Amino acid sequence: MAIKLITFDLDDTLWNPADALVRAEQVCYDWITERCSGIADLYSLSGLRQYRIELGECYPQLAQQVSKLREESLRRVAMQAGLNRDDAAELAQQAFDVFYRERSRLDLFDATLPLLNSLKQRLPVIAVTNGNADLELIGVDHLFDACITADAVGIAKPAPDMFHAALQHAGVEAHECIHIGDHPHNDVDAARQLGIHAIWTPLYQQTWPQDLAAPQYQISALEQLDELIQQIEQAHA
Repeated sequence: MAIKLITFDLDDTLWNPADALVRAEQVCYDWITERCSGIADLYSLSGLRQYRIELGECYPQLAQQVSKLREESLRRVAMQAGLNRDDAAELAQQAFDVFYRERSRLDLFDATLPLLNSLKQRLPVIAVTNGNADLELIGVDHLFDACITADAVGIAKPAPDMFHAALQHAGVEAHECIHIGDHPHNDVDAARQLGIHAIWTPLYQQTWPQDLAAPQYQISALEQLDELIQQIEQAHA
């Protein structure tokens, strides 16, 4: 059976989000504390980050949706600083928008655009991500047929829901799909448990967990990926 769909994890697979996330958190913190100085009296930047982590631990379902968790944490600290419910919600939404724009200012890996352009010419491509990068703001939305997020679906990988949503969107079976990602559990094992061909991309020289069966496919550089996908396509033509 031919391969009919490619799905991608995004963060740490097609780009490194670390610098953008650090910058976005600082920009967001500066913005919201300028408009509500009481927040700075209650939380430093690191303290606000820890509060968001603890909030996610208290509400595991909310922790599955990173955008909603971040905005809710901002809303709550604004209320702690004295704002009423409506003003806190409005300020939190605006602050999240500031964060989101900055978070989406990413430096793509050198091979990302050539890879996506090559794949898009012959196969549908769908993003399947626990993160919240905006493909349109990044400037690559035209290279994807859809973006399935944990925020939209309501549960993060390794749960199968996003993979099912991608397969349903494309109208294909699991064995007709290749998924590419960096996380052994969330990407590789979760996908192959469903019968999807999974390619591991340990671009930062991560080690594979001993409790998981070794991946069938892996690369050491993104430049190798298009050729490997073509080999899998040919093997399943």
